[in-house]
Amino acid sequence: MAKYGDSQLYEIAMVLESSGQQFIWVIRREKNKEKNEGWQPDGFEERMKDTGLIIRGWAPQVLILDHKAVGGFLTHCGWNSTSEGLSTGVSMVTWPVFGEQFYNEKLVTEILRIWISIGALKWRLVIGG
Repeated sequence: MAKYGDSQLYEIAMVLESSGQQFIWVIRREKNKEKNEGWQPDGFEERMKDTGLIIRGWAPQVLILDHKAVGGFLTHCGWNSTSEGLSTGVSMVTWPVFGEQFYNEKLVTEILRIWISIGALKWRLVIGG
C-alpha cells in the first residue's frame, strides 16, 4: 500500500473532476479520520456521484482491472498491483512511493516497456500534507 499526502489526493480529485472521465478510485480507509477527509474538495463526492465511484477500504482489484470498460490504472507499483496489472493486460501509469515499488516500476517501464511513469524518481517525505 502507498500513502499519498492530502495535497496529492486533492490534486488527483481536481484532475478527475476536470477530466469528465468516469473513474473508480480506491482509497485506503484511515483510522480515526472523519468522513470528509482533509484532501477532499468541498462537495466532491456529490458532484462525482454520476461520474465516479470512490471505494474506501478493500476493492476487488483484479475484477475491476479485468473489466472491458477499464482503460487505465494509476498504480503505486506494489508487487500485488504490478502482477494483477500484468495478468489483466490493462494500461498502467506508475507512481511508486517507497521500497521495492521503484524496482517494480523499472521492470515494467524500462525493461518490459509496457507501462509509463509519471516521473517519480525517489520517495520524499512531506510533512503536513
